[in-house]
Amino acid sequence: MSRKEKFGNSRGNRQQDKAANSLSIGTDSNEGEALPPRRKKHPSSNYKVTKWYYNLLFVLFVSLVAGLFWYGTKFTD
Repeated sequence: MSRKEKFGNSRGNRQQDKAANSLSIGTDSNEGEALPPRRKKHPSSNYKVTKWYYNLLFVLFVSLVAGLFWYGTKFTD
């Protein structure tokens, strides 16, 4: 015989059942109101950081190409 069968439900399960019942009682008044998604309420700045990162990489690449082109034309003569 297992402990659960021997002693019944644990105290934690009973507390969770009570909490679930008390939470379901208070939600009837908010049925008509829908909350906005979290992404709209708290937008992430990851897109902005990614945009800055790619723009920085592009500028570095263009400056590298320009520098190599200048170096090649200056020192090949």
